[in-house]
Amino acid sequence: MATTQLADRQLRSLGTATTSYLFVGRASTFRIPGRAGTTGQKLLSIFNAAGSAVTVTVGMVAIDMACTVVKALTVLPPVIRLWKVTAAPTGGTTLTKTKIGGTGSTSNTAVAVLNDASADGTSSTTALTATLPAGAIITQEFAPRFITAAGYEMADRIEFLTDTEVSLAAGEGLVLFLDYTLATQNPVTDFWIATVEWSET
Repeated sequence: MATTQLADRQLRSLGTATTSYLFVGRASTFRIPGRAGTTGQKLLSIFNAAGSAVTVTVGMVAIDMACTVVKALTVLPPVIRLWKVTAAPTGGTTLTKTKIGGTGSTSNTAVAVLNDASADGTSSTTALTATLPAGAIITQEFAPRFITAAGYEMADRIEFLTDTEVSLAAGEGLVLFLDYTLATQNPVTDFWIATVEWSET
């Protein structure tokens, strides 16, 4: 990340960044079970509604996972993809938007953050869904894979957007998506957690 970007990000919570932020927030998911299936799983979304009066700038998306059952060596893990979308995601469960900085007291109501769990270890009654435009992938990485029960689980937190930021105008959003086609790639014994940080101007 460029020095000016890093300094600006560090100063957001103090309200002294070079940009005047109305709100700087974070939202973290519950512990989300895998959904198996063959069409992937949307874990987290942030969307700036059509007609919104604010611009949302996402500066960090982080994800981590744990497994309770090993996978065969021949089973690839899901690809974790951060997707830009232009239609509001539906389903899932609304997350709390926690203030960590900015001049305002609350996030704009046009900004919605959803995840695919209703409580720790419990999938949302209705799965988080979103239309993913072809090719609109911001970044991606393979998920970690648990292939032996021996030893210990290494820290495997993945952070996206550490070297850039993504601005979301009204009617734009991001979706954190697990892309896979086999149920064995994301069984219900896999658990995912994610966090998003953003600012509103």
